[in-house]
Amino acid sequence: MNAENLRAATPNIRDVDILDGVKVVEVTTAVSAPLIGRVLAELGAEVVKVESRAKVDVNRARVPRPTDPDGFPSHEAFQLLHEASASKQSVTLNMKTDRGKELFLELLADADVFIENFVPGWLDRLGLPIDYLRARFPRLVILSASGYGQTGPMRTQRSYAPVMTALAGIEGLIGYADGQVMGCSALALADLNCTFNGVFLVMAALAGREATGAGTHLDLSQIEAAATLAGEAFVEEQLQGARPGPRGNQDPDGTRWSVRRTVEDDTWVAARVVEPEPDSTPRPTREELLKRLRAKGIESACVASPQQVIADPRFRGRGYTQDIEHPHPAVGELTITSVPWRVEGAVPRVRRAAPMIGAGNTEILGRYADAAELAELEDQGVLK
Repeated sequence: MNAENLRAATPNIRDVDILDGVKVVEVTTAVSAPLIGRVLAELGAEVVKVESRAKVDVNRARVPRPTDPDGFPSHEAFQLLHEASASKQSVTLNMKTDRGKELFLELLADADVFIENFVPGWLDRLGLPIDYLRARFPRLVILSASGYGQTGPMRTQRSYAPVMTALAGIEGLIGYADGQVMGCSALALADLNCTFNGVFLVMAALAGREATGAGTHLDLSQIEAAATLAGEAFVEEQLQGARPGPRGNQDPDGTRWSVRRTVEDDTWVAARVVEPEPDSTPRPTREELLKRLRAKGIESACVASPQQVIADPRFRGRGYTQDIEHPHPAVGELTITSVPWRVEGAVPRVRRAAPMIGAGNTEILGRYADAAELAELEDQGVLK
């Protein structure tokens, strides 16, 4: 099903323009901060991702697979690239050059929001520290979304998803009640939590600017934000004086969950407070078990795989995923998830696939340099 047919079949997907006229510049990598830009873009903002071919976003640093056909643009096709950077424009700038730095500052002069998530200090090395940017662009909202924040002894360390959730106190809660801590949830909880904290912070700062006329600098630590996800454990240790640990399939109040296997291969049902059945009892199908449990008033649900979630008509019918066409014919159609909310009953439409690197150079940088200069800058490596 192509994007046009999907929109016709699901009329609650449409353009949302509550941020129409807002311009966002981002210098970001990976998932957490790029996804902030994508959400703002699908709320109507123009979002320009400033990149460099010398050091690409990690989601573009994908090596070709043996099955890739000749000419397949592997660095444009990684699924996370499109989950994090759909609906944007891309320009390439070598900010180690004087003209590249000038063009970057011209972009910021027209922007309302600047988002960055590299290790603190990178702007200082370019001679563009945050204090300088705030003085030069007093209405600019700047969001720095780093792993450890802009201050403190760990500020310059690199951050990865399992490290962040471990330091936030989350991994120590994962495991079986009668065993050791297992940890490693293998989910980018810190990244996604950072994303939506970042979106709300930017929206609040833009609203505040309407009243004061002044921008602000937002310092968002992914680890500190992730620690809020384990808030119950912090309170429990404070009140009881004992370190909380893994409980297996049990809520903090002692309520147990049972995960029961069905007759289908690798298919399970999760339910609250269900005694195990004797081994001699034939396993029911998933639907039979769900019907039986629900008839008894027992809260239960199937344990769904990601692919089952995507294929579930209840999710598709609400616009959980959208199909989009990539501009490169070798990539073709992509299916990505929508933002998880509605605006006046509508799911914000994914406006386009993640941009091919530098695809917006002519349109965006053409506002500040004519075609002849852009060609010259390309030859000089300024648009690297």
